[in-house]
Amino acid sequence: MQLRQLRSDEGLAYRDVRLRSLREAPEAFASTYDEEAAEPDEHWVDLVAHTADAMEAAMFTVERPDGSHAATTFVRVSSTPPHDAYIGAMWLDPDLRGPRAASEASWADQLLAAAEHFARALGSRAITLWVAESNPAAHRFYERNGYRPTGQSEPQPSGITAQLLHKSL
Repeated sequence: MQLRQLRSDEGLAYRDVRLRSLREAPEAFASTYDEEAAEPDEHWVDLVAHTADAMEAAMFTVERPDGSHAATTFVRVSSTPPHDAYIGAMWLDPDLRGPRAASEASWADQLLAAAEHFARALGSRAITLWVAESNPAAHRFYERNGYRPTGQSEPQPSGITAQLLHKSL
């Protein structure tokens, strides 16, 4: 398996993993499966092509040996100072969650580190993300990786309440 940035021609592959994430973990996201499944193919093609070609944003995936995508996240760096970054839509197939061999970081750790590295390379000194208050496993994961609650929570259109987390880079 390989962790890498999505290429501009992988919009429909991204759609597949994004819709799978919304179907399997609806409580973790601000949008819903029905909303995003209704988007035409052109939406997904344009979204990934635009992000792949942008200097300030990237989407990452874990690609399986058969070419399918098993994970996703995106990162966007503000174009205005102080160039803070935002991570969103992080999700992994269930079989990729948890520890790997003792000497290897988990796929989740590697996916998050790739997004953070991208942000740092563009001058970001801080990064934020939203996490569902009802997802204690995600809270533990992000806290273990240095993210701290900001005290800001917001209800999301999907019905969840999300909490903003922050990390200094």
